[in-house]
Amino acid sequence: MSKVTRYLRFQDGLSDWVGRVISWLTLGIIGVLLYEVAARYIFNAPTVWGYELATMFFGALSVLAGSYTLRHQSHVRSDVIYRLLPPRGQAFCDVIVFALGIVVLAVVFDMAVDFAYRAWEIGEYSNRSSWRPPLWPIKATIPLAVGLLILQCLAEFVRAVLKLFKVPFEDPRKDPEEST
Repeated sequence: MSKVTRYLRFQDGLSDWVGRVISWLTLGIIGVLLYEVAARYIFNAPTVWGYELATMFFGALSVLAGSYTLRHQSHVRSDVIYRLLPPRGQAFCDVIVFALGIVVLAVVFDMAVDFAYRAWEIGEYSNRSSWRPPLWPIKATIPLAVGLLILQCLAEFVRAVLKLFKVPFEDPRKDPEEST
């Protein structure tokens, strides 16, 4: 197995693992919302934390799912023209898109680190409810998510460059049954 294949397999595995782990936040959201609905409408004792915690879980789930979504090529894209291009033309478009994506994400990552660090530094708390949870943990998921997305974007960039220059490689994303 080549080093490129090992790298792609590792990166795809990391994105898959993160996606599987954070998918459990869905159950957390459901549990919190069910508790909140029961407390509010059955026991007439609404919580001060339910809505805000569910919102935080959903925010973390949404941003952390980015690398998993990219790994499975599930982001929305307009590919009416892209599908008409030959494989090398598609690879050329992918090289440009992923190169630009890495640059933009690097800038966003830098801003996200400052954003999360500032929340931690000042001890920022939410003022949306009397619960007042600290905000740095949820804000810390942003640079983590952007960092994971950069790593997956880099793997996609490597795939595109190899396809563009017709360098043979074993793409671990391809299902062995698809190639037959």
